Amino acid sequence: MVALGGCGNASDNPVSNGNRLSAEARLTAINADMTIALTSNPGSLPQLTQDYISEVQSSETLLGADVAKQRLANTAGQLATSCASCAQSLNSAATQIAP
Repeated sequence: MVALGGCGNASDNPVSNGNRLSAEARLTAINADMTIALTSNPGSLPQLTQDYISEVQSSETLLGADVAKQRLANTAGQLATSCASCAQSLNSAATQIAP
């Protein structure tokens, strides 16, 4: 592991940018799985929801609090009619993110 130090804007840091892109890709993949599960395997939604919440929480520093909250809220909206408990979990996770 290489220790990185210094100052400056994180958005100018290629490592941070790469990590953010990786986090975005993982979230997009889980979200795609959730969309598919809505029609083909709704029973998997609670586990996918927990995976999504965990990924958002672990990526919050890279994404920023506002983006993390927005991702959770948007996903809650998508699942609200199909899995109310999933939407509730997502909304609850969003409220736990500090502004």
